[in-house]
Amino acid sequence: MTRLFEKINSGEVYIIAEMSANHGGSLENAKKIVQESAAAGADCLKIQTYTADSLTIDCDKPEFMIHGTLWDGNKLYDLYKNAGTPYEWQEEIKNECEKCGIDFLSTPFDQNAVDFLEEIGCEQYKIASFELVDIPLIEYTASKGKPMIISCGMGSASEIEEAINACRRVGNEKIVLLKCCSEYPANWKDMHLANIPDMKKRFEVPVGLSDHSEGYLAAVVGVSLGACVVEKHVKLEGVKSADSEFSMSMHEFGLMVKAVKDARTIYGGVSYGPTEGEKDLLHFRRSLFAVKDIARGEKITNANVRSIRPCGGMKPVEFANIIGKEASCDIAFGTPIDASMISDFHASQNANALTAGDLYLEEITKEDTDLIVRFRSDPNDYRFFCNPKALTKEGHINWFENSYLKNPDRIDWIARQKKDGQAVGVFSAKRESVSSKKAEISYLSDPAFRKKGYAKAAVLAIMEFCKKKWNCEKAIAVIHKENHASIGFIEALGFTKSGEYGLFFEYERKMD
Repeated sequence: MTRLFEKINSGEVYIIAEMSANHGGSLENAKKIVQESAAAGADCLKIQTYTADSLTIDCDKPEFMIHGTLWDGNKLYDLYKNAGTPYEWQEEIKNECEKCGIDFLSTPFDQNAVDFLEEIGCEQYKIASFELVDIPLIEYTASKGKPMIISCGMGSASEIEEAINACRRVGNEKIVLLKCCSEYPANWKDMHLANIPDMKKRFEVPVGLSDHSEGYLAAVVGVSLGACVVEKHVKLEGVKSADSEFSMSMHEFGLMVKAVKDARTIYGGVSYGPTEGEKDLLHFRRSLFAVKDIARGEKITNANVRSIRPCGGMKPVEFANIIGKEASCDIAFGTPIDASMISDFHASQNANALTAGDLYLEEITKEDTDLIVRFRSDPNDYRFFCNPKALTKEGHINWFENSYLKNPDRIDWIARQKKDGQAVGVFSAKRESVSSKKAEISYLSDPAFRKKGYAKAAVLAIMEFCKKKWNCEKAIAVIHKENHASIGFIEALGFTKSGEYGLFFEYERKMD
């Protein structure tokens, strides 16, 4: 079974070695190309299945003559007759691929070729750039239900869309497009590899690169732009053929495979925050430290507290919130500043109190621990959490003192009824950094107060807070896929699905 989508879905690059005419008329050469391609790191060996009569007619009128390319002066019929891979070789080539542990792929050029490839067990098909407009051929090939790799050289956006639709009309969604420049060799200025990310977004299918340029720089650039497949013509040293002049030696192909894999590793995936290698270096970030001995009752100034390396104290952004306040205890030189060392610090945080209809929202304090533990210890609710287990009192206090009070980019509120102070839910907003334009909103309502409009009022008030205080432009909600009630609630608020991460959907909404 082809490993095409297995490799793509795992984030790896699928590498195709294109034999084309480079067997030079010898089956032994063809088998050697399979062997050397596999040894160089190819995932797949590709051939072409055609006869001269299936591609053209034996005619010497001017329009059947080749001008201005590597094959200048040749008649189309003669070129294809000399360059073709005999049908009687193709099953042997496929068997050689199986022996070498790589996939087999062919490009059919008519329905008879498709039928032949079906007979020998071909598990995936390639459509050549020049056949992109042959919709009946694409539809017939796709009807076999195998993966379809479609080269898009010369193709307009509408022509590519037609080819995709031809596959989908017969129920085939296993589509990979290849950006291609159908010049031999391709001129770098004509390759337009910026199309790769645009094609991924425009057509919503995986996109790779069929590379006819010299060397492998284009392949590395293509992978850096998100190409998940790389196809390259390969040749044996000393074997001349119709395609050998623009094909890559096996040695260089091996170098390309390594370079492409390295490029994919460097490309990685979208990831913010520290890497594993950076985590030990977080210690050297700045935070607030006492740079002089500070007596209890002494005011905090920029002379006795500074933002310096390492971390351990409050974030530098909190300096404006503590300057001018009094120390609640003696603080020795070189001590990281903690919120508990500053008088009236918590009172300053209550500037984050909100009103929402019949509710008022107050920022949590340590005294709210028992209430929060009660809210977050219902198995019907915490089974949908990222950490699906009951919250303990000790765990919450540790988080509150060592994480929450030091984090200016998160605020948690208790929502209470104005009429009697009854707590109806816990809500929070957090952002990745001071410069972030997105705020993630989360909530947990008391079951006794659900379906009363309280959660809606609170979420909208928090969004307005994030917009005004943090200058956020979007609200994010991350919901467990099985939490259907929350999905319905958040969609009713105008959030739309924007991503999927394991067991969770991400929703977002612009802040009006």
